Amino acid sequence: MGWYIVEKGEAVGPFRESEIRRWLKSGKLSADIYATREGLDEWRPIAEQLGLVGEPDESIPEKPKTEPEEDSPEEKEKPRNRDPDLRRYQPQKEERLRSMAWGVVGLLYFLAFLWPTHMVDGIGVVNLELSWANENISWSAIPLMLWPALAGVGMGVLGFVVRGRVRGILALIFCFAPLGLVLLVGGDGLSKIMESLNALPGLDLSDLDSATESIAESADVLAEKGPNFLGGVLGVFAAMALGMVIMVGGVLSIYFTVLVAPHILRHFRPNSRGAYYFALIGGVVLFLLLLVSILLALFSFAGGILYGLGFMISLVMQLVAVVLGFTNSPSRTPEQSTRRSLWSVGLSMGGVFLFLTTILIVPLIGGGLEAQIGLYLFKALLGFVAAALVLPLAIIDLWLGRAVSVPQND
Repeated sequence: MGWYIVEKGEAVGPFRESEIRRWLKSGKLSADIYATREGLDEWRPIAEQLGLVGEPDESIPEKPKTEPEEDSPEEKEKPRNRDPDLRRYQPQKEERLRSMAWGVVGLLYFLAFLWPTHMVDGIGVVNLELSWANENISWSAIPLMLWPALAGVGMGVLGFVVRGRVRGILALIFCFAPLGLVLLVGGDGLSKIMESLNALPGLDLSDLDSATESIAESADVLAEKGPNFLGGVLGVFAAMALGMVIMVGGVLSIYFTVLVAPHILRHFRPNSRGAYYFALIGGVVLFLLLLVSILLALFSFAGGILYGLGFMISLVMQLVAVVLGFTNSPSRTPEQSTRRSLWSVGLSMGGVFLFLTTILIVPLIGGGLEAQIGLYLFKALLGFVAAALVLPLAIIDLWLGRAVSVPQND
């Protein structure tokens, strides 16, 4: 079973156990160098690892000290007696975890797509009312309704088919795809307006009879094209509203990136100084923003004690996650660093989903119109969260690259 050791931040190997023991005995390896072996999920000092696997293999005789050791990693460069920039997981497991994160985002998109809401004839999935939308709104609304499902499929493909920085670049391109939906809705609305205006007859003012006839014809055209014209106006306003929504989503994506990306990076690369400074600098901005948000959340108690507690605890959890990022310096041991970073990610996302749960549960308790609005609001916010997580995952892929081909930290 092969052993891997950390040399200048890179995982090298595999080596036989007998070789590792021989190098330790001759002093070519330090007993506190980090190592792992096939089948283990973490890196620990080699002395601890060998204490678990038993006594040295005496079947291979030692070579004289005057003879150079075969395949010794010291022939390349002597490992340093300090905590190196190392991996938390073996490359294959790291790839699986990162792919699973993309899969979770895809599931959130599907959940937002299929989440039931109140409709005229009872509970149903509004995204599946495609024929109604085509008849009463416009065909351009159909791609918008199907977008969460398409995005969910896209996240699955990105997560389990593509790897590394290529996936990160494709995800960044994916982030701009909703702009195409805005242009589609707005363009369709504008074309309806122009079609209605072009159908109006020319106004002849040469004499009173001609003017009267022109006005009558215009009135008939407006009566016929009025719904189409009104639909076009609504489409243009809808596109403007969607543009504002996308802007808000962009801000939320940046917020999530600063909130969780550096801590996930520190979990995968415990000693990464770049990820620490990322968390430190971005955390200062988040700390001030969350303090202001906590003060504003006091007004939510006016809507009820449950609203106030849910929003307040959610924000405090995220604030604690930011503070943990401040204290998780690269000088900490890898075990401490990975544990703190995992706590930061858990508190951050736990706070976000507590906020969503509050939006869902409290209105359902109240019932009536409040419950109906709450279901729609939860559905929309769930889609927002899924979309906002794409950017931080893309940043992580761009930062780390392919785990199996980029063994160094940065």
